[in-house]
Amino acid sequence: MTDIWRELYDTEYPRLLRALLAIGGDPDAAEDAAQEAFVKAHRTGVERLRRPGAWLLVVGTRELLRHRRRRRIEAQRWAERGDAEAPGTDSLVDRADLLAALRQLPERQRTVVVARYYYDLSYEEIARLFGIKSGTVGATLHQAIDKLRQIHVAGRLARGAMR
Repeated sequence: MTDIWRELYDTEYPRLLRALLAIGGDPDAAEDAAQEAFVKAHRTGVERLRRPGAWLLVVGTRELLRHRRRRRIEAQRWAERGDAEAPGTDSLVDRADLLAALRQLPERQRTVVVARYYYDLSYEEIARLFGIKSGTVGATLHQAIDKLRQIHVAGRLARGAMR
């Protein structure tokens, strides 16, 4: 039993952490959500999970989004500031640009993009796991990719203007 868990953790934890970081942009929250997903998987039992990686993504994403909502509510109560996210990070590294662009997408678009391209889930799997229609998955991906293209072009223009 421990070998199954060690193998699952070794293969899925780094991937889940990267996915949650891409979705949420907060390393601490991503790590907390990934750990909570593994705790829930342990309680459920790995042998009961048909696709453990996809299951962990869904549970981790839900936990991450719950955490973000709690943080938002807390920030409103304290009225410290409106949005805690800094506008895009201007970096020479493409990966950092992509993560910054992903953070600018609405949560649903970000989640569907990560599920599709980081986890290689089909439209049907994404629809079933996240409780949305398959057509909605396609439309959401289309909108997200359009938005990412716009952000990429705008980022290139901004960097060119700074030179």
